Amino acid sequence: MLNKIMTALRGKAHETGQAVVDSQALRILDQEIRDAEQHLKASKTELARLMGQRQINSDKAATLEKKIDELEQSAAAALEKGEEQLALEVAERIVALSEALDAEQHIVAEFDTSIESLRSAIRNTENQLRQLKQQVSVVKATESAQRAQSAVAARHSGQNSAMGSAMESLERIRERQALDSAQMKAAEQLSAEESGSELETRLKAAGIGASDRKADDVLARIKARKSAS
Repeated sequence: MLNKIMTALRGKAHETGQAVVDSQALRILDQEIRDAEQHLKASKTELARLMGQRQINSDKAATLEKKIDELEQSAAAALEKGEEQLALEVAERIVALSEALDAEQHIVAEFDTSIESLRSAIRNTENQLRQLKQQVSVVKATESAQRAQSAVAARHSGQNSAMGSAMESLERIRERQALDSAQMKAAEQLSAEESGSELETRLKAAGIGASDRKADDVLARIKARKSAS
């Protein structure tokens, strides 16, 4: 049981860590790009150092080649004058310088290999960084668009909620007004019953009791008076 609990805790810690990484993904990516750019800068610095050192050894080799050419001319001149021993000494010097030249040329060749390898790595890294930055730009644009869409959706949801609440409030007002209207009509009816006006209205409607004078009745009465006179 304890092992299961520890496993669950490790799983929870992993999920929490992953959630933090996910929430900071773009920030982490930006930092990783900056780190890669720093490494690229360091590589270019190292390339410049190698190229400088290669140039030094190349200059040494060129100097040795020049010196060997001069000595070979000197040895030839000594032989022409019959200075065999002198020519031999010059030849020995040429051998020593040639060995030094071979060493310098070997070093220069190794520098050339390292420089070309580093140059290739720098080119590849620059291409990858350029492509990565382009992709990050697209990702950031998509992220911004999605945040905007999320905000619009949230506002739309809020508006729908507000409209629903407003409609509910309007319906409650209408119900209250209908109730108030019914109560006022009931009060008027009770008042009419108490005063007797409601009873007179009902008798009048039944044709009982006093009725309203009509124009025809008045005209008939005037005609009757005129005929009597």
